[in-house]
Amino acid sequence: MISPNLPSSSLTKCIVYFYDGNSCTFYSLDKTHKRSKPNKALGIRRLDKMLLLGKLKGSWETAIIYENLLNGKEIAKYKNGVRLF
Repeated sequence: MISPNLPSSSLTKCIVYFYDGNSCTFYSLDKTHKRSKPNKALGIRRLDKMLLLGKLKGSWETAIIYENLLNGKEIAKYKNGVRLF
């Protein structure tokens, strides 16, 4: 079951801009089970998999992964299915 407080407990977030002009924010799932410690690399890999292989494949134009902080730094950027950095 996914935690209801995911926006406050996740370490990273991904803002996706779709071809139709809409945008959506997705939060990372950083834990393997309820009592494990959060793993930032695991969360980024899961967001990456969602973008490139999952249900969003081919439906978005730009995606940016940030740290889930007030002024979190940019971690990765994607354009038309290709990771820029």
